[in-house]
Amino acid sequence: MSGPVSRSRRLAGRIRRGGIARLRTAAGRLPLSERTSGGIPTALLNAKRRELARRRTFGPTDLEILATLLDRADAVLPLRECIDPDRPRPARLIGLRHDTDHDIEGAVRLAEWEAEHGYRSTWFVLHGDWYWGGPGAATPSRFVLRALDRIAALGHEVGLHNNAVTLALLTGEDPHRILERDLAALRRHGFDVVGSVRHGDPLCHRLGYLNSELFVECPRPDSGPTDRTLEYDDSTTGLRRQLHLRARPMAEFGLSYEANSVGQTLYQTDTGGHWGAPFDEIEGRFAAEGGFLQILVHPVWWAAPGEAVRPRPATGLEPGSATL
Repeated sequence: MSGPVSRSRRLAGRIRRGGIARLRTAAGRLPLSERTSGGIPTALLNAKRRELARRRTFGPTDLEILATLLDRADAVLPLRECIDPDRPRPARLIGLRHDTDHDIEGAVRLAEWEAEHGYRSTWFVLHGDWYWGGPGAATPSRFVLRALDRIAALGHEVGLHNNAVTLALLTGEDPHRILERDLAALRRHGFDVVGSVRHGDPLCHRLGYLNSELFVECPRPDSGPTDRTLEYDDSTTGLRRQLHLRARPMAEFGLSYEANSVGQTLYQTDTGGHWGAPFDEIEGRFAAEGGFLQILVHPVWWAAPGEAVRPRPATGLEPGSATL
C-alpha cells in the first residue's frame, strides 16, 4: 500500500472515530428531560414498552365483554368503599381491583377507560418495580407519582401492591421498614392509602412465603409459623441472606384491609393472561345470585390501541400464581 493512500485512510479513521466520540459526548450532554422521564431512564422506559406490548392477551372486544358484566352491577366501586361498614351494600356490588405489577402506563389507560364508563376501582402500585425506581429506591419516582396522580384524579383508590418481604431479601433492609417508608412516601404525596394486597413475586413460590405474612391478620399455617426464618441463596450472584419473619397488625402501618381477605362472595381474575373461571359462568351466577363480586384485572394483559393481541387459552387458575 502506498504511503499517501495509507495516510489518507488513517486520517479518515481518525475523523470517523472523532465523530463518534463527539456524538457520544453530545448525547451525554442532553438535557436530563431528554435522557430520563420522571427520573426513569428513557432507554429503560422504551425497552419496557416494547416488552409489555408483546404480552397482550386481551383486546377491545374483551373490554366490551368486561363492560357487560360491570354494567350488571348496581355499583362498581373501589374496595375501600365496598367494605365500608357505614355504606349500605347494594344487591349486586362489584369491587374492581387492579394489581399494576409491571405496567403503570397500561394502568393509566385502563383507569381512563373505566372513568369514561362510570366505573371506579382500586389500583395497587408495585413498590420497588422498575417504574418506582428499582428495589433499592428510597422514594418513588416522579414518573410513577404522575401516573398515580392521574389515576386518583379520575376518582380511583390508590393502594400498595405489597412486595416488602421480597424487597427485604433482595436489599437486606427490614421489611417492616420498607413498608413504612413506601407507604409514608405515597401518603406524603397526598394518597390516602388504607389498603394493600400481596404481590405473587416468583421468589415467593421459590422460598414458600407470602408478602402478606407480615400482618398478623394474614397467617399462612400451611407454610409453617409466621415467626420463622427464610433463607435466600442466589447461585447466580452468590448473594446469601436470611430473613426472620415477624408479623405485626396492619393498623400499625395505617392499613385497614388486605384485598385477598375482604369477604367477597364471587371472584374473577385474569391472572396468567386468561380468565380464572369461565366468564359466562361468573356472569350468570352474578346475574342470578347478586352479592359481592371482586374482579382483579392486571393492565399488563390488556392491549393499547394498535398493539397486537395474542389470546391465551384458559387452563384454570393456579393458586398463588404470579403474573410474570
